Parts: sequence; C-alpha cells; structure tokens
Amino acid sequence: MKYVSLPLQEYPIEPSFKMCTDCVVFSHDFQNLHVADAALIDTGATRTAVSMDILRELKCQPKREELIEIGNKLNTVGVYDVRLMLTPDLVFNLEVYGLDGEGLGTVIIGMDIIGRGKLTIELAGKKHKGELLFPTP
Repeated sequence: MKYVSLPLQEYPIEPSFKMCTDCVVFSHDFQNLHVADAALIDTGATRTAVSMDILRELKCQPKREELIEIGNKLNTVGVYDVRLMLTPDLVFNLEVYGLDGEGLGTVIIGMDIIGRGKLTIELAGKKHKGELLFPTP
C-alpha cells in the first residue's frame, strides 16, 4: 500500500505546543478558495471547523445547525459543505462546523480527517516533529 506523507510544523504556544499544517479550503463547487498557513491539528475535535470569516469569504451557506460543546459550553453552530486540500493528492469533501469570531482565519483539522490516516508526533531534540500518513488508493 502507498501512503501520502504530510509533515507537520510545530508552533510553540505556551504552556504547550501545537502541530499545524498548510491547507486550502474551497467552496464545495471549487469557485472560491482560502489558503490557511497554520491549520491546527486537534485530536480533541470530532469534526473539522472553519472560522465564519473564511466561510463568508467562500460564500458558503449553512446546510443545517447542530448543538455542540465548545470549552464546556453548549453552542449552536452551522454545518457547511467544503473541500479541504492538504496536498494535491489529499482533497477531502467535508461537513465542517462554522466557528464564531471575526478576522480569526482559523482552520481546525479534526478527527474526521486525522482518523483517516496515521498521526505520529515525536520529540526531536527540543522540538516536536509530526507527520500524518494517509493511504492512497
């Protein structure tokens, strides 16, 4: 079986670190796009989430609302259809949550994507090194 490797970059954020990657978010019809240079890899997120400023830029409309827990609070959020590209070989059709907040430009990659591959994070000297491996057909 062949794999596509996606190296992750470490972003030190006190008191911890965050693993991130570049990605491109497209509207479902590929008419609009947004380039995100630090999409957060979040194993605690069930579903990928995109901030509302990006979704408005892409001209996405919510298909429904869901009640979810964010930071121990229940929130009603919109669910949107998008396409997310990690590499030219890794394009995902997704339902994502819309995150409130203006000017955040945030993309959080959740387990709906991470779970399709194999995530490894190791300590290399004083830095963390991460990689996501995805099987290819």
